[in-house]
Amino acid sequence: MIYEIHLYVPKTGRLTPLMMEWLFEYGLSDAPEMYWPVRRVKPKSLARLLLAFDNALVPQPGPGGDVELHHPDENLDLLLYIHDRGVIIFFPYMAYSVLSQIVVRIAYTYIRFLYDNGGFWSFDPQLNVISYADDFQSIDDTIALMDAIMPRLLTD
Repeated sequence: MIYEIHLYVPKTGRLTPLMMEWLFEYGLSDAPEMYWPVRRVKPKSLARLLLAFDNALVPQPGPGGDVELHHPDENLDLLLYIHDRGVIIFFPYMAYSVLSQIVVRIAYTYIRFLYDNGGFWSFDPQLNVISYADDFQSIDDTIALMDAIMPRLLTD
């Protein structure tokens, strides 16, 4: 299963469930800027910031001006996909796997960096959890929650 975590900079300084509902419903629309609950980002500028943080990331152009940053270890299969409204982090998830725990810890390092340096909040659609990066402090609890919930979702 490919796990994903979405990161956005809310215009109000706080990400809410209603904002996430709006993004999932209208995120691909041409809605006027005043309706968007999250700030626009410049994918190439944000990619440069992340590359300054971790110069081992491998950049590749994405569709329509988006940028993909791949983790250099292909076994981890971690991808940061930067688009004009934020970042989506993709990685494989296998319940109770030590490799998954390592990948989650690396992903949360990028999440914390983006929160500290850009005000990005994260949304985990699998767990339906919005965070302002404090999950980094309790990453073991987050991994335990993933291991408790995800196997049930995979079998349903």
